[in-house]
Amino acid sequence: MEDGSIQLSDVTEVISNYFVVGDSDSLIPAGDFKNLEGFRYYLTRKLAHLLDSKYDTLISILYRIDVNEDKLNELFAGSNREYIPAALADLIIERSFQKVRFRQKYKSGEL
Repeated sequence: MEDGSIQLSDVTEVISNYFVVGDSDSLIPAGDFKNLEGFRYYLTRKLAHLLDSKYDTLISILYRIDVNEDKLNELFAGSNREYIPAALADLIIERSFQKVRFRQKYKSGEL
């Protein structure tokens, strides 16, 4: 999932921006994570909390991130609810890598 030309800090910054709710700070700060797995674990825990206690906020965030709706529907239709936070983290990270890649190509004139 990680691309050699993309820095983890770029991806965490993109994700952090989507988790700003109202006038508050981001629910997912763009911290200094040593590796993608550490960030994925952190994001999974935060998503589990949102899923349990702030479902409407989570859905709003997923809409802003523009995670594939078909993948979300499939995920939420499944019976294994414990798997959802980790799968959401993967979808969010995957989408954020796509956005960072697109921005890099745009800035370099490849698009």
